[in-house]
Amino acid sequence: MAGTISSLGVGSGIDTATIVSKLMALEQIPLKALQARESTFNAKLSMFGQLKSALSGLQTAAKALADPNKLGGLAATVANKDILGAKADFYASPGTYKVNVLELATAQRRYSAGAYASGAQFGSGTLKFTVGGEEKEIAIGDGASLNDIRAAINGANIGVTASIISGDGGDRLVLSGTDTGAGNGFSLSVDSTDANLQSLANFDLGSAYNRDAADARVEIDGIMVTSSSNTLTAALTGVTLTLSQIGETQVTVARDSSKATEAVNAFVKAFNDVATLIKNNSTYDAATKTGKPLNAESTVRSVLQMLGDARTQTPSAIAGSAFETLSSLGIAINKEGLMEVDSAKLDKAIASSFGDVQKTLAAFGQSFSDRVEQLTGTNGLVTNRVDGINRSIRMLKDDQERMQLRLDSIEKRYRAQFIALDTLMASLQTTSSYLTQQLASLNNNNR
Repeated sequence: MAGTISSLGVGSGIDTATIVSKLMALEQIPLKALQARESTFNAKLSMFGQLKSALSGLQTAAKALADPNKLGGLAATVANKDILGAKADFYASPGTYKVNVLELATAQRRYSAGAYASGAQFGSGTLKFTVGGEEKEIAIGDGASLNDIRAAINGANIGVTASIISGDGGDRLVLSGTDTGAGNGFSLSVDSTDANLQSLANFDLGSAYNRDAADARVEIDGIMVTSSSNTLTAALTGVTLTLSQIGETQVTVARDSSKATEAVNAFVKAFNDVATLIKNNSTYDAATKTGKPLNAESTVRSVLQMLGDARTQTPSAIAGSAFETLSSLGIAINKEGLMEVDSAKLDKAIASSFGDVQKTLAAFGQSFSDRVEQLTGTNGLVTNRVDGINRSIRMLKDDQERMQLRLDSIEKRYRAQFIALDTLMASLQTTSSYLTQQLASLNNNNR
């Protein structure tokens, strides 16, 4: 009799392995359907990720419209940029100014009178600094080196920094004020019995490289201005002057519409990026009966509707103003649903009343920014849709895991049944062979 069969088809001679494979292919049809659905949802998830990125770009561009500083409006130019730099804020006044830099603001610098050997040691004591009228003390331990003293001063953050210049005659300690301006000078005294440490308070007053703490002195149209810093923010309203060297130059503050035009073009591009992404990925191919990832997605229709409302509804802040709509500035929608800019119309509006143009762009920029926040914020429409897709993908994965366990069980059962069939067939074949032999033997005996 045949023993136990462990491989499919061995006992029967039938290709039962192929039969099991084809049966399992039929059983796996529902699993394949789940996998196809997961693939569809993954494609949607990827596309919504791209949509969120495009909307983020639109919000950034919209916020630029809403920020007067980003729109510029005024630019400051300097005849001699080696003398100073100038930057105009949106609230500056146009004009031309003669600027004469008489003195730059400086921080105090002093050099130790004595030079010290590289291995010099100092006794204990206290360095007493007076910085800007305030006393600061730094304790020095016995046996400290000049490097140790430098590190102690720098670590104290008292408004004075220390460095060391190592020359042929030895090491010198250099003390520098942190801040410029006459009010930020410093002095040093030493409380110690050690002569070496005491000598640190003796400065080389004859050094040509010493600097006193001093204020900047500038004449603007003949009016004297002093400043503790070389950056002047209050001398001219809305204009920041950064002084570089002594000399005379001219600063001109004039209208600059280029930033506003750039901001409008960036906003239009960002809007079109969103619209094009939705349009290109929402189509349906009737021939193949397949749709792009955003096809039949109500969320994207809501996106277009909300952006359309932001474009067509006049913000209350500019009701009754000279420019109540984007189209009045030359920003309109073409027949393909994309924004385009009539540059001539925009330039004309800027030339007629830049302030009104700023207000209109700011109002619509804020409106678009608010709409995008409603779409992509924590509870936004797009955010909720992405969360929903992720939940669907997790559920599909769970369904696939359960179905795979079921399929594994079915395949195991099929294999057990066919192995049993192989075993039976092998047994029957053995019995058949035995009977054939016996019948043949009987026939031979009867002859």
